[in-house]
Amino acid sequence: MGREITIGIMGLVVLGAGLLTGCAVREKLKWADERAGEIFFNPASERASSTGDEAAQASTMINAKELKREQKEKIDRWLEKNNLNRYGDAIGTIYTGGTPLFNELTGEAKERFQYLLEKMPDVLERIEN
Repeated sequence: MGREITIGIMGLVVLGAGLLTGCAVREKLKWADERAGEIFFNPASERASSTGDEAAQASTMINAKELKREQKEKIDRWLEKNNLNRYGDAIGTIYTGGTPLFNELTGEAKERFQYLLEKMPDVLERIEN
């Protein structure tokens, strides 16, 4: 419990410093929110084990910028063939804000193919079959 309090206090200090210096306030708020979520919603043992899993998964995930035009076209054809919309969901799916690519809470936007790669990490294997 003492560690969580220390991390919480550090988050508030960083947030306060960011506000005082005018540095990317949105980024500081996002960071503080993520840390609060880790502290309050994940037990310490889960946080320790999930950090390694996330790092391993992130290191194997391809970046959409690395995709070739042909791969993107294959992904689009695969989505159409499997009756999925351009975001990999059932046709007719309705999204808050009109798109799953924009997070209204954080203001963060994602490129469509990056979203697809994160949502379906094996999509490149699927398009080859």
